Amino acid sequence: MQLYPISTTRLQVIEAGQFINRYIEDVTNSGQVLTTDPEFKIQFDKIKAINIPYNEALLQVKARAETLALLELDLRRDRKVLVIRRFTSAYEYTDDPGELAAYREINVILRKYKNVEKDNYETESLAITNMIIEIRGAQDNAMDALNLKRHVDNLEVANDEFKTMFANRSTEIGSTVEYDTNALRKEIFVVYNKLANYVLMMADYKGTPFFLDMLRRVNTGREYYADIIARREGVNKKNNANK
Repeated sequence: MQLYPISTTRLQVIEAGQFINRYIEDVTNSGQVLTTDPEFKIQFDKIKAINIPYNEALLQVKARAETLALLELDLRRDRKVLVIRRFTSAYEYTDDPGELAAYREINVILRKYKNVEKDNYETESLAITNMIIEIRGAQDNAMDALNLKRHVDNLEVANDEFKTMFANRSTEIGSTVEYDTNALRKEIFVVYNKLANYVLMMADYKGTPFFLDMLRRVNTGREYYADIIARREGVNKKNNANK
């Protein structure tokens, strides 16, 4: 008998939380009477107690990461709007009557949305969507006359990416408490490792159905996340070799 080998320190921040959550869920749903072994119950309850603030800490980490990602996507679509403005402005003094008429058509639309980048996220998303519709529907095929189609399409992609992330972002947690995520991670894995080794020892020593089942559940989670680490690091090694 042995524990499935895994280096939990190589788990990414969110993965570490998922690893513990899965273990707690597996044990809780096992149907086993945990008071069968008082020491197991004590250590398992410790893991559950630490996991409450640990999960809240991970939510804060995830929310901050998503906020940064949203800022990057918002900046990306703002720049796409700027590209359309600049390409349009290039035709302001054109000698071609058709291009000049197209410039005036598009410029009216752009002036209507001149402060779109300063709007709040949801308002900006809707405004950009409407601006795209109006540019595409401008009279006399003005968008194509100014060669804007590719840039309008790029703006639409950037706006859709932002809207998707914004809709799926984590709900901000109301707590103003700042957690030390690294300290909580270290604490919870100290207890987890102690319990995992205890389960291994008792499964080997007693061989009772309770401990054999608990060992199987420990190893199921360890194998699953060890495979995730191996796949990720295998991809990284391949990419580095290609570089």
